[in-house]
Order: sequence, then structure tokens, then C-alpha cells
Amino acid sequence: MSRVRAPLVGRAAELGALEAALAEVRAGASRTFVVAGEAGIGKSRLVDELTLSVRDDGATLVVRGTCAGSSSGPIPYAALEGVLRDVVGALGVDETLAAAGPGADALGLIAPRLIDVRPDVMPGRLPEVVAGLLVEVARSRPLVVVVEDLHWSDDTTRATVDRLARVAGDTSMLLVVTYRSDDVGRGHPLRGVIAELERSRVVTRIDLRRLDRAEVAQLASALLDTDELGPGLADLIERSDGVPFYVEELLGSLGSSLPESLRDLLLLRYRRLSPTAQEFCRWVAAAGLRAPYDLLADALGADTLTDTEAAAREAVEAAVLVGDGDAYAFRHALVQEAVYTELLPGERRRLHSDYAAALATLPSTVSRLSEIADHWWKARVLDRALATAVTAFGAADAAGSRTTAASLGERALELWEMVPDASDVAGLSHHGLLIRVADAVAATTRLDRAVALSRQALDEWPEDDRYGLALALDDAAVIMAQSGSEEGRVLLERGLALVPPGTRDDVRVALLVSKARDAMLDGRASESVAYATECYDTAIAVGAMPQASLALNMRGVSRVVDKGDEGGFDDLELARQLAGDVWMPLGRYFTNTSHAYLVRGQYARAFALAEEGARRSHALGAGWSSAAMLEGNMAECMIALGQWDRAQAWYEQSVPLVSSSAFAVYLRERWAWLLMWRGDVDAAETLVRSSEAEWARVGRLEAQVRTRVAETMAHLALLRDDPELALQLITDVVLAPDRPRDSAYDPSMLAVAARAVAMLRRSPGAEGPDISPYRALLAKCTHTSRFELWAAVFAAELGEAPWSVVVDLDGGPAHVRPYALLRDGEALLADGDRAAARDRLAEAVEAARAIGCGLVADQAEATLSSVGLRAPRRGDGDELTDRERQVLELVADGLTNGQIAERLFISPKTASVHVSAILRKLGVASRTEAAVKARSVSGA
Repeated sequence: MSRVRAPLVGRAAELGALEAALAEVRAGASRTFVVAGEAGIGKSRLVDELTLSVRDDGATLVVRGTCAGSSSGPIPYAALEGVLRDVVGALGVDETLAAAGPGADALGLIAPRLIDVRPDVMPGRLPEVVAGLLVEVARSRPLVVVVEDLHWSDDTTRATVDRLARVAGDTSMLLVVTYRSDDVGRGHPLRGVIAELERSRVVTRIDLRRLDRAEVAQLASALLDTDELGPGLADLIERSDGVPFYVEELLGSLGSSLPESLRDLLLLRYRRLSPTAQEFCRWVAAAGLRAPYDLLADALGADTLTDTEAAAREAVEAAVLVGDGDAYAFRHALVQEAVYTELLPGERRRLHSDYAAALATLPSTVSRLSEIADHWWKARVLDRALATAVTAFGAADAAGSRTTAASLGERALELWEMVPDASDVAGLSHHGLLIRVADAVAATTRLDRAVALSRQALDEWPEDDRYGLALALDDAAVIMAQSGSEEGRVLLERGLALVPPGTRDDVRVALLVSKARDAMLDGRASESVAYATECYDTAIAVGAMPQASLALNMRGVSRVVDKGDEGGFDDLELARQLAGDVWMPLGRYFTNTSHAYLVRGQYARAFALAEEGARRSHALGAGWSSAAMLEGNMAECMIALGQWDRAQAWYEQSVPLVSSSAFAVYLRERWAWLLMWRGDVDAAETLVRSSEAEWARVGRLEAQVRTRVAETMAHLALLRDDPELALQLITDVVLAPDRPRDSAYDPSMLAVAARAVAMLRRSPGAEGPDISPYRALLAKCTHTSRFELWAAVFAAELGEAPWSVVVDLDGGPAHVRPYALLRDGEALLADGDRAAARDRLAEAVEAARAIGCGLVADQAEATLSSVGLRAPRRGDGDELTDRERQVLELVADGLTNGQIAERLFISPKTASVHVSAILRKLGVASRTEAAVKARSVSGA
């Protein structure tokens, strides 16, 4: 039965935009729309109009899901369940699983009868798998995906929508999502997702306005099928406030007194039903916005449901309910909410108990367990509500549904004091629940709350449970580290003291893994090696091969990266052998070993190893977050190898998909660095400002983060002509009094410090800072990769050696040679050798443009221009990069820089840089000449 009850009025432009997008999709494009508006404004009605026309064409597949809420928060996967149901209905089980790829088992989290979930892979894969499934379907046929009521969405659904909007790319997909704008306040998690999608220009937003007086009159006339409206129309127009749903409901009151309240308005149709039909509506209201027929039959009895068919039909014909597939649903969520308030206390408890019991007979899913817990809560059967909330919490936690797990865990803690013998009911202690909930809450980035919960757990933990306490201390230490607190180190020491060697070595291994990891990340190499060695020996003794692999992995990284001891690669290779086919330690091997080769300057080898790991991860269906770590290493190798367009494309596509974490910090810092060197300094600054607080938090305990962040921010300070700040940023890291030792990243940082010192020395009347502490630190870095190169840069920045020495050195990161050519050209110009300077600067431009280093190329061209020189012209379009060819095509089409930026999802500044490079490479002076040249080259 159709959900459409009224004509669509006042939405011609919005429907036209969706229909135009649909035409593009049928021609092979992908589009995403966000439809926002207050309750009752007609979001679903607009989508209905679109999808009804689509279903008639026979070629386009429509899949649709609706989010749902409960008293404890969103019902997890509610919309994804509807979408998957439609896909399976259209394709069948086998084709659906094949389209989902090697990670298809994750779909079992939504539909356990579809496939079993593998227990040996990382959680949190569901957004990637669902998005991948829909993308694969959209490659073979036009696909319309509708996800409604995102204001009730869980984190998994939001992540799926976010990913789908970003990866639809070259498919034939129209994604339409809706949400109530009045229910998404400042702190709502959906707000940030929508804002980021809009900022990335991957969505088109439709905000539905209220109808004006003429449109309300038009809607009323159509609904009443008459042009002559009674005297109540003026009052109706005023009372409706232009909200279409209210217009429909108010029309039912014409000829009688108008309802006194909104609730009375929403209940108008309901109250005109027979008592039996009203009772049936209340049954459906207790089930939620949508009540599957089978659930009603199981909860209320098949005979009862059969006996009330006439009442159900009465409710449908009165437009209170609609038939929604094999379920009953309210015509609008507002009506469901109003009818639910009509339930008497005893009726409410009985119905919720019946629904909870019925749902408990079905296969367990996170979504179903969450619903059962909510029904027991509303039924005030608190012991069962607690037991189910704890079970649902564990299932959500295992599935990687972070916000769902956190809200269920918090509900269980809330129930605890209300339930006698709560430990027996829940199957665990209060302190045990606290530490588990703390871990789940930490994953939602509410770190202050997580820290408080973990401290409460430790305070409650009985001293006679020393091994349980030791593991809790380990968990709490991880949470403290995530919050940027050094308190976790004290907790780990306390935990190790509770478990001396030879007592419970399986517990001690877990603590030693954390100790070695903390020391490794903080750059305390000798300490990391010592703890990793003990961890390895202990793990081997108890047969814990994954932990033994992790221990060797950490030892190898500390030896290679921080000590410059390439014998650490032997540890890393043995770690690979011990990992076997277990992906957790094997994935860590690929990630850390490729990083170690990268740090040692073996860029091609690092890339190949990271690529192999990413390929293995995808083939195993291990989850995108696992593969993304390796792809991030590949992108960093691309930077070092000079494949900057390729790296930039990866960062643009991938970074927005990575949730807040230490890994996200690494990626965002490298992306900011790349944006800066590509010449898009404004975008780099913006990224730094949005990330600075998180970078500082993570950097307190992680050497790689604090060193790289300091270097990138110091570079930006130099570009703002603030050498004093730049030097301070570097000094705070490299000369910190409690610093464990020199770092593999020190030499490049010291080169930045040398440039800052040189700039400060040129200030009028200034002697400049003392360089000796930096020089002394550099002398300790002989074991680091490319030491000779960075020592030469350090000396050249200070004017102690010519830049030509740097130019002639091979093997460094790709940007160093163009930068050295620029600085050498500037030095030659200062010496008065204009001819040599011209050639050197032209060489800098060419070398920089070859890798996309716009910062150097622009500076070199600006230097040439400032003294009346010009680089040799090149009239050949073959030297354009792939991105520049894309830009040139758009220039030829007459697009402005702003329009080009919007089309290619880049900043206007980046578009301007590309256009400047194109004009120079083509040897033309204007965009018109470039367009003519482009047509001649293409044969147009």
C-alpha cells in the first residue's frame, strides 16, 4: 500500500533537482542529496514521489531503510537492515554475498540467518562492507539508496552513509538521506558528519521550507477535491504554520472545533477509530514506528492478530497506519509518538514484556538485543533489562559499534542500583562492568568520562583479585594513554608488580605488550627493547604466539627506527613467521616493517611491502581500517618517491573516512605537510587548526607525532615569516630536558631549526640564537637514515656550505632536490650571477612541477619574476600532470577557478596553482590561449 496520502505541493524545485540527478545517475553518474527539515515538513513525501516513479521503470533498483530510536538511544543497524532486506530481495542471497566480497560475513551482524560472522577478524567492518556491497550493485545497474531519519542513526549507520557518499564515485548511484533538522542540535553526532560532507562538496543539500498561504490553500483544495474551501480555511492556514503534515491533520477538523494542542491534532484520526482499531494502533505503537507482522503474531498470538484484521484495515483506511511490506507502520513518526502516550501503564508493561519475549526467540543480533533491552526497560522488568543490556553491550562492543556499546553499557550501569543481586543477574561484577564500559566510552572519544569510569573500577576492585586487577590496570592504562595522560605508565608498573615472573605469565604478557608499546611509541628505544625481549621470552614459554610476534615486532621497530640498527629487520621477519595466518600480528608486521623501511630511506621496498599487506588485508576481508593503515604507509612512500598527485588523491579520499584515533593523527599531519609543499598553504593551515588540539594530546606520549607535528607547524611558521615561533616549536621537542634520546626524525627537524636561526640572524641588530645545541644534537644522529643529506641541508641553511652539495646528493625524499635548487638559485642571484641563477631557478621550477611541489615552483617563479627574469618557455602539453590535464579541460570549457575547484573537490587556491602551472608549461599568457592550445592538442 502506498505511503503517499497527499499531492506534493510547493516542492517542484526540490523534486526537479532529484529527478535531474536521477537522470545523471541513469547516464552513469553518482549523486548524493541530504534532505533536511522539521518534523512533518514532507521529507518522506518528497522521497516517495521520487521512488515511486523510479520503481516503474524496471531498470533502476531502489533500496530503502529507516533509522529508529528507543529510550536508550538509536536502535543499531535499523536502516541498514531495511537496505539489506531490499538488496537480498532483488538479488537473492548468493548474488548479494558475492557482491559484498571477502568481508561479506560482516553482514551477519545485521542478518544472522544470511551468513555467520567470522570471529577472527577486526570488528567495525560493517560500514565498509555495506558500502562496498551497494557500490558493487551500482556498477551493474542504476541504484537509488534512501536512508531516512538519520537523526536517530547509530554510529555504524552514520559511518556507512559517510563512506557511501565518498566512494560512490564512478558508479550509477543516487544516495538520498533525510533527517529532522530540529532534532540535530549542536552536540548531535550527525552534525559533524553532514558538515564534513558539505565541506567536501560531495553532497547537495535540500532544506525543505514551510508552505506559504497559497500553497497551503492549494494542498487543502487537492485533499478535499474542491476549489471552494469553507470558512475554516483562514484559521487552518494559521494553525498549520505551513507544515504539510499539520495541514492534512487539520483538514480532519473542518466543520468542528479545532484541536487545542499539537497532541490533540496528531490524535485526531486515531480518536475517530473504533475502540478495537484504537487498541490495535496502540499495539503497533508499543512495537515502534514499524511492527513486523510476525512479531505481532508471536507477541500477541496469531489468533488475536487474525481477529483484529478488520480493525487493522480500519486504521489503514483512516490513514493512521500504512502497510509497509510485511509490517504495519504509522503514517508519520509524530503520530506513533502521540499514540504511544495513550497506553495505560499496565497495557504498556504487558505489551513491552510480550515484545521482549517474542524477540528473544529470534536469532541474536546487536540490533535485536538492543530492542529487547529497551522493551524490558519500558516494561519495568529491571532484572531482565539489566541482563539483556549487558549481553547487548558485549555484542555491540565485539561488533565495533562504539556508540551503541557505550549507550548500552551506560544503561546497564544505570540499572545496576535498581536490581537486587545485580552481579548474579548480569553475570559479572560492577567493577568488571565499569572497566569494560570505560573502554567502550573511550572509543567514542568521551575520554574524560572514560577516565572517570576506569578510576572508579580500580577503586572498587578487590585487592584479593590480583590478576583481574592487573588486567584492569592494563585496560585503564590504555585509556589514560588515549587521554594523553602519563598516569597509565604508573598503572602498568603497578600491574606488573602484582604479577611477578612465574606466577600468571599469560597475564604478565599482556602487561609487557603494553609496556613495550608505550616505550616504543615514546622513542625510549632501550626500554622498549628490554620489555619486548622479556615479553617475547614469556610469550614463547606460555605458547602465546601472537603476543610473541608482537613483541619481536616492537623490538625490531625500536632497533631499526630509533637505534639505526638494521639487525632489527631480523626481528621483524621472525615476527612475520610467528604470526602465521593470524591477521592481527601479521597486519602489524606489514604496517610496522614497511614503516621501518620508509624511515631507513628504502622507499620502494617500503611501498612494495605496504602494498602486499594492503592486498592481503582486502583479500581476507579484514576491514578497511586495517588496510587503510597500510595504504597510509603507501601514500607516505608516494610522497618520498615524488608521486604527489597520487598521494594527494589518496588522502582526499581516505582521511575523511578515518575516525578519531592516533592513526588519524598520523594521516592528517602528513596530509597537512603535503598540502603545504604542494603550495596550498591555506588548506594546510586550516587542517592544522582543526587538528592541533588532538595532535597535542596524542603527541604527549608518541614521539613520531610530536616530532612530525612540530616540523610541519614550524615550516608553516617560516612561511608566515615567523622564525622565532618556528625555532621554538622545534626546540620544545628536540631539546626537551626529559627527552629519552635522539629520534630518527631529528635531522630534518634540525634543518628547519637551522633555517629559522639563519632568518633570525638576518634581523637588523640581532646576533641570532646560539646554534651549538642543535649542532651538537645533529652530531649524535649519524646512525639515522640520510644523515649526510640532512647534515648538508643544515650547513647550507646556515650558509656554511653551498646548496649545490645538497643538489648533488641522491636518495633523499623527492622534495629536497627541488628545494635545494631553489635555494641555490637564490644564492647565485644574491652573488650577482643572474645567468646561472636563471638556469638554476628554471631547473627548480621544472623539478618541482614534475612532482607537484607547487610551493617550491611558485617561489622559484616569483623570484625570477621579481628580478625581471623568466624561466624558459615550454610549448608542449605532454609535460602536464594528470591533474593538470583535468584542469586544462575545464579551463577549455570556460570554468572559473572556483568552478574548477568545486568540480574536482579541491580548494580554489589549489586550482589557481594548477592553472598557473598550465600557463607556464604551455608557454601562454592567458586562459583563452590555454583553451585554444588545449583544443589544438586534442584535435578539437
